[in-house]
Amino acid sequence: MKKTLVALAALAATSAFAQSTVTMYGSADVAYVNKTHTSAAGDTLSKTVGVGEGFNAGNRIGFRGTEDLGGGAAAGFVIEQGINLTNGQLFSTRAAAAGQQLDGVAAAGNMPAGAYSTATNRQAFVSASDKAIGEVRAGYQYTALYTVSSLSGYHLGSEQPGGDLAHGTLSNGDFGGARANGLTYIAPTMGGVTLTLQKGAATGREDVEIAAPANGKTVDKNNRWSILANYTNGPLNASYAHTDFKTKSNAVAAGTVTTTIFGAVTAASTAAAGEKDQANKLDQLAGSYQLGAAKLTASYAKGQIRDAVTTTNSADTKAQQFGAEYALGNARPFVISGSAKITRANDSVVTFDAKSTQFGVRYDLSKRTMAYAMSGSVKNDAATGATIQERKATAVGLYHSF
Repeated sequence: MKKTLVALAALAATSAFAQSTVTMYGSADVAYVNKTHTSAAGDTLSKTVGVGEGFNAGNRIGFRGTEDLGGGAAAGFVIEQGINLTNGQLFSTRAAAAGQQLDGVAAAGNMPAGAYSTATNRQAFVSASDKAIGEVRAGYQYTALYTVSSLSGYHLGSEQPGGDLAHGTLSNGDFGGARANGLTYIAPTMGGVTLTLQKGAATGREDVEIAAPANGKTVDKNNRWSILANYTNGPLNASYAHTDFKTKSNAVAAGTVTTTIFGAVTAASTAAAGEKDQANKLDQLAGSYQLGAAKLTASYAKGQIRDAVTTTNSADTKAQQFGAEYALGNARPFVISGSAKITRANDSVVTFDAKSTQFGVRYDLSKRTMAYAMSGSVKNDAATGATIQERKATAVGLYHSF
C-alpha cells in the first residue's frame, strides 16, 4: 500500500512539473475593396475592385505553446504564418497592406509594399521565463519598431492608404524591419513600467563573411539593438523606443542604385550595386488616453539614415499621427490624420512630403467577430510625373479572430 502511495505521489509531482499547453489562433479578414493609385500627372496608374484581403488585420494562423517548469519558470514557443484568403496560394503567400493585390504580380513599381509576398513568416521563436527575472526570446520576432507603431493600440486605423503613415518610419527596412531575428529580454513590470531590450539582425544573420559565394556578396552585416519602455497607469498608456541599426555589404556588380519609399524614388546614384555602409537611428514616442467612451492617440517618429558609400541615400525622416475613437454601443467610429516628410541629408531636398487621412467604423457582432467599413487616402506633394502622388482605398469587410 505504501509503495502504491509513493508511486502515485511521484506521478503527481512529475505531472505538475511537466504541464504544457498548445493553442492554435489566428485571424480571418475579407472585404470588398476598391483601391486606386494616381500619378502626379493625373493618370490612373492602377485600380482594383472586388473581393480581397481585409483592411482590419493581416490574415494569419499561429500556434502558441507553454510548458510549466515549476517554481514560477516556464518555456514556450510561437509559430505564426501569414496566409492569403483571397488568392489560390493560401499558405504560400500573404498580402501586404498598402499596394494593389494583383495575382501573379510582385510588389514593385506602382504597387509599393503590396501585391503578394512569399515572406509568410510573421513570428517564430522560443522563450524561457521566470516570474522574478523576466522573459528571454530567441528567433524571428516583432521588433520594438513594430510594437510601438502597430501593436500597442496607438494606431486606431489600418495599415492601408490613409493609415500607412502610422508606422512613422516610412521605410522599416532601413531600421531593421518590422520583424527580425534576434534576442529579446522583457523585464518584469515595476511601477507600471515594462522595459524590453533587443539585439539581433534584420531577417538574416548579424554577420556573414564568405570567401567566394555564388552571388559575389562576401560581406553582409546587419547589427541592430533597441530599447523599448512602456508605461501603463489607468487610462494612460505611453511608449518610447530607440532603434540603432548598422548595415554593411560589399558591391556585387556595377550599376545604378536607387532608394524607393512609398513608390517615390528618393535617390539614385552610380555606385556599385549592393554596396552599403549605413548607420541608422530611429526614435519613436506614442501614447493613448481613454477618456470615458473616447480614446485619443498620438505618435511621433524621427529617423536618421546615414550611408558612407552613397551619400545621396542619406536622409532624415519625420512622421506624426493623431487619432480618435468613440464607442457608441457596439459601434466604434474612428478618424486618424497624419503627415510625413523625408529630406535628403546632403542637399536638404524634400523627396517625400505626404499627408494622410483615414476614417471608418467598426461594429462588434461578438467578442471575436466584427464588421467594418473604412476609407482613406495618402497624398505625396513631392511626387512628380509618373510617380504615385495619391493612393485611395475603401473597404467593407468582416473580421473574425480565433
